[in-house]
Amino acid sequence: MAPKIETDIETHAPLARPSLIKRADLWAGLLCLALGAAVVLVGLDYPLGQSGRIGPGYAPRLLGLLLIGIGALLALRAFWTSEAVDTTFRPRPVVLVLTSVLAFAVVFAWGGLIPAILVSVFIANWAAAENDWRSAIGLGLALALFSWALFVKALRLPMPVFWF
Repeated sequence: MAPKIETDIETHAPLARPSLIKRADLWAGLLCLALGAAVVLVGLDYPLGQSGRIGPGYAPRLLGLLLIGIGALLALRAFWTSEAVDTTFRPRPVVLVLTSVLAFAVVFAWGGLIPAILVSVFIANWAAAENDWRSAIGLGLALALFSWALFVKALRLPMPVFWF
């Protein structure tokens, strides 16, 4: 069987593989490796505890090591993938995602967990042009239900769910 050659969607011309330094997986992997290493280094000052009673350093160290593992896999994946980094800056996604985080904080203080999640997801949904209102409603309801079940019911965290 012949190897699959990636082609342009419109012209069907073969795509040139970008150099290793321009591949998206390499940069994503290096970022994960750096963040994981930073988390592990910061977590070294906290005690791990024992198996029956874990200490405050257990979760950061475990999550940091998992992040390092994911980063290593992504960096290795860059050697056989060819997705290039898109270097164009688009302010719309940045502004909308940051606005959704701020909206979550404001609405959570005023209206509770469920309205905050719905408003936040609805705003962040428009960061990608291909999303529509149906995906915002579906994702918002699913995330709100999961968050309510996890934080309010399973973990029993005392937080307002609705404003009433």
